[in-house]
Amino acid sequence: MDSAHIELNKGEILSNLNEVICSFSRKKDFQEIETEFYKSISSIIPAHATAIYLFNSKKRQPDYISSAGVDVDFLTFYEKRGREIDPLKNWIMNNRSPNQSQLLFGLKGWQHHPVYDIVKTASIDFAMQSPIVCADEIIGSINFGRDFKEGQFHNDDLVVISILSHFLGLAITGSFANKSIIEYNNQFCQSIDNMRQNLIITDQNFEINYANKAAQGTMIRHYGEQANQHLSKKIRRLKKTNQFAKKVLIENMELRTCKLPGSKDQQNLVFLDEIPKPKTNEFIENLLTTREIDVLFLVAKGLQNKEIADRLFVSVNTIKRHLDNIFGKFNVSTRTKLIAKFYYILHC
Repeated sequence: MDSAHIELNKGEILSNLNEVICSFSRKKDFQEIETEFYKSISSIIPAHATAIYLFNSKKRQPDYISSAGVDVDFLTFYEKRGREIDPLKNWIMNNRSPNQSQLLFGLKGWQHHPVYDIVKTASIDFAMQSPIVCADEIIGSINFGRDFKEGQFHNDDLVVISILSHFLGLAITGSFANKSIIEYNNQFCQSIDNMRQNLIITDQNFEINYANKAAQGTMIRHYGEQANQHLSKKIRRLKKTNQFAKKVLIENMELRTCKLPGSKDQQNLVFLDEIPKPKTNEFIENLLTTREIDVLFLVAKGLQNKEIADRLFVSVNTIKRHLDNIFGKFNVSTRTKLIAKFYYILHC
């Protein structure tokens, strides 16, 4: 972990992301949206330099620029010398998705690019940008900069900024024009369809109202034609077991929910993330059941019974039964001995 950059876990990120989106989604005036954005953004993406650009959609030139953590002289310098040669800006505009400087070029490649000489005058050693998209139109971008002490951006930051930028685009567009509810809903659905994140919208009873294209593909792969009914039943149990907005494992998917910002009908957002199957070997796969393997890997990560039960969406007593079976199969009596023997078998 970088000394000056406190890493947030996924639970904190999603909880904070929901609060940030809610904070500016309630605002109808652009300046209020902008103020709320700058006031709360550091809770999910800590960075000393942040900026909002609004574009002329045809010319892709900024009609409006605001920032926090960088001065006007730098912004003027960047507009004159850096914008046209900024590879990160050109990439996000052409690909309509966020990216980071070190992912685009690698750290050494980025540091040898001419635009780095410009942005480093504002102590920006790592840059991240995302287009602000509303429906199919790019209306601006949000930019972040960190120095070496703050540390580089990570893949989780890209997921967060992708979600954030779509909601910001809807809020900004809504602040400049009075749109009908139907038109706004159509724009909203078009926007989340362009997101790579698996995203589902449910009603207050957790019946699925809408799933974006990415989520539809994931659901069909896992549950086939009965995907909506099967997943709705799983999601409803989250509320009943007080796991709303907690990370839960369902089969080999990670699921998390939060309230849909600005919804008057108490709708919910559901985020789905497919997780790779744990790497084992033939001996372990023949010795343990699939669920016992899930439990074993979570034990190896240091989770306690209650935490494992929450993650696997089962009772603590069920976890205890699985552990009793695992202890017996490995012929051990403690967690420490179980983990030691597990890693010995895994690597041998």
